[in-house]
Amino acid sequence: MREKRYAVLTLFVLAPALGEVLGASLRLSYFGEPLRVLGIACFYGAGVVLIRELAQRWDINGWGLVLLGCAFALVEEGIALQTVFNPVGMDGTPVYGNALGVNWFWAVVVCGYHVVWSVLIPIAVVHLAFPASSRAPWLTRRSAAALSLVFACGTAIFLMVSLLRSDFRLPWLPGAATIAAVAVLIWASSKCVGRFARTGRMPSRRMLGLFGLAAGLGWFALFLVAFIGGPISFVWWTVGALLFAAAAALLVRRWIRRAWSPRHQLALCFGASMAGALFGLLLVAVDGHWANIGFQCAVLAAVVIGYAQLDRALRARTRR
Repeated sequence: MREKRYAVLTLFVLAPALGEVLGASLRLSYFGEPLRVLGIACFYGAGVVLIRELAQRWDINGWGLVLLGCAFALVEEGIALQTVFNPVGMDGTPVYGNALGVNWFWAVVVCGYHVVWSVLIPIAVVHLAFPASSRAPWLTRRSAAALSLVFACGTAIFLMVSLLRSDFRLPWLPGAATIAAVAVLIWASSKCVGRFARTGRMPSRRMLGLFGLAAGLGWFALFLVAFIGGPISFVWWTVGALLFAAAAALLVRRWIRRAWSPRHQLALCFGASMAGALFGLLLVAVDGHWANIGFQCAVLAAVVIGYAQLDRALRARTRR
């Protein structure tokens, strides 16, 4: 029981750390805005714990977890912050690829970001850190209700921030369509059951780490296109992003069907996390705020140290 409590607390903290701090969406200078910090902590912490709980209780596979991650992203970016529809974003910066009232390219890249860095990686890392309880539900009915309330508060704070920082107001039709899409994604995730038989040989952990780093950096490059634009039509950029994500997902699925050890999982997570940390460092370096740059360097160092310690623990565990 104690391990489950530690696992819940760790995931509650790790989800906003990897989802927002790692990529510099939450910088040191932003910690002076308590409403923003509270909203991020409530939304990410409670939301990802609840996603993990649903995945365990429904016994869904990785594809189901991806669909829940997409639903999570749409709640944040479509309903609460409304960045999927706001043509100028919350900061007044025009978003590339707006058509029919939807920022299509941004919708794709931000959903991919949240699925991987906000949901999949935090859950995978916490499962590796707490293997004894990784296959069991963590929450009682009362604690699940409490976390649902915390998540609702985080969503409300995000919505309030969106309304205060932008004149954009989400029309009822796209709002209703987004809510319907979230419901369909949650329903579809519950149907993604079944496990894979693990056969075949895995690539080296170094190769997996490099793949995670390269794929992550590639996705963050696409992330920038949503704001910078380019000479190619955003339709082709969007199609390219979807194909990129599909190719990466199919490769990972192929590896999962093989001899997928905890240290292999950790190597892949480490590579992708390093991509996020480097992207965050790039953003704060461009901004030129030295305190933020120093903080982001500390975040990058913490990622390296944390993964090294967890890898050491996994290596010692396999020797027993």
